[in-house]
Amino acid sequence: MASAAQAKYHIGFKPETIKLFELRNVSTCLQYLLPTLESLPPTFSLLDVGCGPGSITFDLARHFPRATIIGVDQSAEVIQRNRASVEVLAPGTRVEFRQGDLLRPESFLTPDEIGGFDVVHEHTTLICIPHNEPVLRQMKLLAKPRGGIVACRDGDTQSQVLWPPCPENAALQERIYRTNGLETQTGRQLIRKALEAGFRRDQITASASVLSTITAPERRAYAGSMLDILADENSEYRRAAARFGYTDEQVDVLRENMQRFIDAEDAWRLLICTEIICRLDDGERDAGS
Repeated sequence: MASAAQAKYHIGFKPETIKLFELRNVSTCLQYLLPTLESLPPTFSLLDVGCGPGSITFDLARHFPRATIIGVDQSAEVIQRNRASVEVLAPGTRVEFRQGDLLRPESFLTPDEIGGFDVVHEHTTLICIPHNEPVLRQMKLLAKPRGGIVACRDGDTQSQVLWPPCPENAALQERIYRTNGLETQTGRQLIRKALEAGFRRDQITASASVLSTITAPERRAYAGSMLDILADENSEYRRAAARFGYTDEQVDVLRENMQRFIDAEDAWRLLICTEIICRLDDGERDAGS
């Protein structure tokens, strides 16, 4: 079984991609979880799995400054960047960032922390990891055995709708996901994955929402990140296009589609996201371990 750290993040962390991720925050991404967090004691602990550039993690810390918020990611570069930004983006909070492999929790957690989190959370991380059921199972083992919460929000890329249409870009994305062993239908399978991880159905609260890219800044951030990736011949997208035999003309079409998306006043992108909140109890942990 491949570790989470061995999973290749096919988008990467280019400056334009980071700008896109920085549009993600508690308001835009965690409305499904926010009431649950607000109901907890203010000193709750939360592990943010696959935190990336940390925009959600930082915003969680600002919303809950007395809570212990730990963001973990496999990228040493992004963790170093996040640590350097704590005093600017979340001063006076209890947020911290650690590098590690989720499937080897001892690589970034102390023995007392393992199985001690009030909340273990991920946002669009499972969809970036092949054969991700062990990741969800590990998230369950990191939460408190009684009263702990595992929360997930994942996109379903096959539900994506773009206007103006960009079928060529969608086709390349699908091929890259499949080549990397990723599931473009992760969102619609989220309940199934939770059941396979050992949760009972009555412990799973499910919901759904739409990730939207509508305003001009949102369009520039999304399509600009793709233009940045397509301009880099060493990016995963460009290397994949080369492997698939794409010509320069075909790559130009991909670029033109993204530029048209930025320029079009009627453009938008919609993506269905599914969400689950799973609540642990002693009996469930004993049955699933």
